[in-house]
Amino acid sequence: MRVLLVEDSTEFAKTVERAAQSMPDCDLTWVASRDSALAALEGETFDLVILDRRIPSADGVLDDHANHGWRVFTHVREEQPGTPVWFLTGSEDADFAMEINNTCGKIEDIHGRGSPEQMYQVFWKKRLADCVKSLHAFAEERETLGRIDIRSSPESPQLSADECRTLRLFGRRRNGAAVEMTVLGGGLSSSRVLKVIVKEANGSVRITAVAKVAPLTVIQDESTRYSADIVRLSPGGFPSLTQRIDAGAGKTGGLFYGMVGADVGSLFDRLANGHAGVADIPPALRQIEQNWYQGKQDEMVRVAQIRRRFIGDPQLPAIQAQLAGIDISAIEGKTVRAGQCCQHGDLHCANVVFDDTGRPMLIDFGDTGRSFSAVDPITLELSTIFHMQHVRLPAGWPTEAAMGRWATTVDYTQGCSFGPFIAACRDWANGEAASSEEVFAVAYGYAMRQLKYGDTDKTLARALIRACIARLA
Repeated sequence: MRVLLVEDSTEFAKTVERAAQSMPDCDLTWVASRDSALAALEGETFDLVILDRRIPSADGVLDDHANHGWRVFTHVREEQPGTPVWFLTGSEDADFAMEINNTCGKIEDIHGRGSPEQMYQVFWKKRLADCVKSLHAFAEERETLGRIDIRSSPESPQLSADECRTLRLFGRRRNGAAVEMTVLGGGLSSSRVLKVIVKEANGSVRITAVAKVAPLTVIQDESTRYSADIVRLSPGGFPSLTQRIDAGAGKTGGLFYGMVGADVGSLFDRLANGHAGVADIPPALRQIEQNWYQGKQDEMVRVAQIRRRFIGDPQLPAIQAQLAGIDISAIEGKTVRAGQCCQHGDLHCANVVFDDTGRPMLIDFGDTGRSFSAVDPITLELSTIFHMQHVRLPAGWPTEAAMGRWATTVDYTQGCSFGPFIAACRDWANGEAASSEEVFAVAYGYAMRQLKYGDTDKTLARALIRACIARLA
């Protein structure tokens, strides 16, 4: 357990430190001013912040004031909203305690034990024993939480302490003794999409879930999108949200979507294994999104407007060299008819998963919102070439020459082991787009975005850009 003590009295800090040393695995960091506290919080997260109300602005400065303590408090609330704060003040002020409760009151299950408690509390220095007693109880809960085992495969990336704590909070809320996790994919660099299995001590499965573990701002955003847009999808086309972790892990949280059984795999798994019936998946996904398409509106837009959904104008100078002389100026101003409706926004093959029922489901909704109607099928198709997991698929296709034939699906898919799947994605795009030009403009924008990444095949991206420009022109 990591505790940040913000206290300008050295002797009082020593007293609190001695109390902390008697607690299980309690690592206490002491700072004496507002600025030193903000610096400590900038570099790492803590399980608990104990904060003197009146502190100086900087070390060695004699300007202690309650505003400086309040500044540290507001910083924690804004930057690490999952971290509890305890005020430890020498001035017994009932109005202050009431103000904290009335204006900043927040009750959360910060230990995953099913018993919510106040995130922000006030203790009086003259009754330090009350604070120490609460600190002992806090440490014991943290020790219990830490005993939940996190298990992962050797090839899985190392999780941060806050990410592990988020998984442990979920595991404890589900009465588990261990959490097994496997990476399914990733969206934002600060986010992880995981398959999570909570198990009892005897190894029996308590629950299987797909988890989004990310900064709390991302978690809150996706939760809002889920309530507004995802619930409009066809029933069974998305896993139900079973748990949201908002507190207890600093600025990290999680969304946990329940799945049936322990065998959860992605569309990349099925393509890599040559699974029969992959051509049936795009029309199934299209059907799942039908409620989104019912609200589609057509309008005339410039190709540049579609491209900006993938890569904005300020990023174009950085990819200019990667264009290798391709002139995009004329095509950017061309006007095409395009449909707009809600789209997943990042529907690559790792974001389509299957549980023991075998039905396809959409996951990872951080980019869901209004977009162009061909975005999802084109993203799904082209993720087989440009997503990092494309290396799992059979090598040798597409060549640069094949990519140049992208406009004609039959010619383009020659030599592709999953050609019917590609054709089904294209049928979906052509069926929902307001025009064929929208399909090519979306593919153009997608290919342009690939030029900014360090691990994508730029030769294939340029070949696709050229093919789309030729068709649009």
